[in-house]
Amino acid sequence: MTSREVLPSLVGDVSDFYAKHWRTAPAVFRPRERQEQAPDSTGPIGSPGPISLQEVDDAIDSGLLRVPYVEMVRKSTPIDAGDYTKARTVNNVLAEGFADAEGIRRMMDDGVTLLLRNVEHWHVGTREAAALLERELGHRVEAFLFATPPGEQGLPVHRDDADVLLVQIQGGKRWKVYDGPRDTAWSPGRAGNVGPALLTEVVREGEVLYVPRGYAHEAVGEQDELSVHLSFTVREVGRSELYAALERLLLDGMPLNHRPRTEQELLADAEHLLDRFRAGAGRLTAADVLAEARRAEATGGEPSRSALAGFDRTVETPS
Repeated sequence: MTSREVLPSLVGDVSDFYAKHWRTAPAVFRPRERQEQAPDSTGPIGSPGPISLQEVDDAIDSGLLRVPYVEMVRKSTPIDAGDYTKARTVNNVLAEGFADAEGIRRMMDDGVTLLLRNVEHWHVGTREAAALLERELGHRVEAFLFATPPGEQGLPVHRDDADVLLVQIQGGKRWKVYDGPRDTAWSPGRAGNVGPALLTEVVREGEVLYVPRGYAHEAVGEQDELSVHLSFTVREVGRSELYAALERLLLDGMPLNHRPRTEQELLADAEHLLDRFRAGAGRLTAADVLAEARRAEATGGEPSRSALAGFDRTVETPS
């Protein structure tokens, strides 16, 4: 155990977490339990989290955060960005969408939840924690902060296309977590017909909630104070990303800007593509495709040059 490990500081015994919860069951991890399971853990999360409420206030007051980093949400009610942002003149150009601290606080007084997206882009401590989590989990990690007024609900029951580790920074939220999708044909977003809750817990300051990918969930802030939590979302690929990875691996380095003019040339080009797929598919494994999809998810889709090292590129492209 080292000070450069984040996951143990969130869930305690990592082996136990993977065996009992990862992708299969929600759970709440409390500081005492985490300390008993991982007594040497001194990761950068600490208590209650990598970002403080004062730092959130400072970021809002700076006025430099813009849409889409800043959003206001309330269950089932769309909020117009113009209600909590304002325009600024920068280098003689009028730019819109800057956070309006007064407007945001006025809306929160009216029960609206503040959502700060991709906190790792602009807050150093959160960026460091997310980067370390990425290394430990082998998946891309993003961070989202929710500040919910007392007794309010920011989002309706919904599913996320990610595993989520939620660190409660201030106050408490009453969470309900429902079962995962019944099959693989599901979409992230609002969920219906979720059945009985698997977990109903109040998560308080310093505690961590884990929600597996696709498991429906909702939360309501406790009545007595502002509730703030930071969600680390652990991204994973799906079929569309696997398809794109396969296409990249099989067509890597092949020029695609040809414009065949005749029926014969079109058939020849189609045959060439089939030859390319047949030759490459025989050398690829499912693990190759999954690894490329995950690599692209982490790096924004830049093509890989190593997965098909030695691939036969001697077939000439029709001219």
